[in-house]
Amino acid sequence: MWKCLVLIVVFLVFLQGKETEGWCGRPPGYAHSKTVCEHKQLHLRCGRHRRIHVVSAIYGRTNRHTCGHGRVGTTSCKARHASFKVKRRCNGKRSCRIRASNGVFGDPCVGTFKYLKVRYQCKRPRYTHSKTVCEHNRLHLRCGRHRRIHVVSAMYGRTNRHTCGHGPIGTTSCKAGHASFKVKRKCNGKRSCRIRASNGVFGDPCVGTFKYLKVRYQCKRNHRG
Repeated sequence: MWKCLVLIVVFLVFLQGKETEGWCGRPPGYAHSKTVCEHKQLHLRCGRHRRIHVVSAIYGRTNRHTCGHGRVGTTSCKARHASFKVKRRCNGKRSCRIRASNGVFGDPCVGTFKYLKVRYQCKRPRYTHSKTVCEHNRLHLRCGRHRRIHVVSAMYGRTNRHTCGHGPIGTTSCKAGHASFKVKRKCNGKRSCRIRASNGVFGDPCVGTFKYLKVRYQCKRNHRG
């Protein structure tokens, strides 16, 4: 009986975000938590084939004991946009360093010794497909079983001379407006989708220039029953 109780206690401690590696590994969605005192540098890192995904960040002070060796004038102090700044700096990287300083985050409570606390996950990066077809042809996007199309970006026009270079090229600075929106509206959430690379669908951003349609997309797991 006591062995079961010990296992339950260990598991609960594990779920509360301790930095110690669990005896059975990290559960899915586990969030690491790291804290550094003001003026220090915080280092986030993930293992091989994983990338940083910041869950939250605070720069300021919400208690008296964390980095308690400096002056504590308030325990209700958070810099605005701290999460946004850490996400912009670190998301998608395997390793990232950011300084806990007023120079980076501003000073939300002058005279109080602050700290930076970041919660983040290490996620496997999604593979992004890229497909291109020349003007007048049809582009076919498709995903495997239990996956659905998620369009990252789409471009109809011309940005170089070599892609679909067999037609007339009057410019290499030509993009139709709202191409991504139109492809997303047509294809997102489907397992398979066809769309024609034509002026009739996207408009003609550069008359007389032979264009192409380029789409970047991911295949995401379908969570619906």
